[in-house]
Amino acid sequence: MERNRYVHYALVLTIIAAISAGILAMVNKATSKVIIANARAAVNAARIKVLPRAVDFNENETTESEGLKYIPGVNKNGKVVGYVVTVSQPGYAANIDFVLGIDTRGRVTGLNVIAAQETPGLGSKIMDEAWQKKAIGKDVNYEFNKATDAFAGATISPHAVYTGMKRALKGYEDGVKK
Repeated sequence: MERNRYVHYALVLTIIAAISAGILAMVNKATSKVIIANARAAVNAARIKVLPRAVDFNENETTESEGLKYIPGVNKNGKVVGYVVTVSQPGYAANIDFVLGIDTRGRVTGLNVIAAQETPGLGSKIMDEAWQKKAIGKDVNYEFNKATDAFAGATISPHAVYTGMKRALKGYEDGVKK
């Protein structure tokens, strides 16, 4: 008698789990396209922030150089107006990840630090939008200037960003622009 109760409970739980799994599968199928579209829109919005002349990005035409992937940004006519590249560069505490926009002349159109674990109040100033805007217009020939590009007490973090920026610009010149 006791054994039949456990079999009954097991059967009821199995049926409930199967019905729940079926409902979740249907909901996933119905929403997956919307989730993918929303994720793509969020990524494109972040890319447009660093390459404002672009309206879309063609991930099928990615170019690799210096171990970085350059994704072309196109205007409304489909003409390439520049490239976006995500860079990960060792900083003081951990890697600093940022997205860089580069126009077709090889100049920075925007910089957006997306992840950093630098010292609060010092190296973390690289997250400030005003500091990031200093990169706009720089090209592969730009040299880091400690007096204007760094912060008092923190040179490693800003230098790391500029080192990654320089690597991305060199990769653009050597492998993408050609």
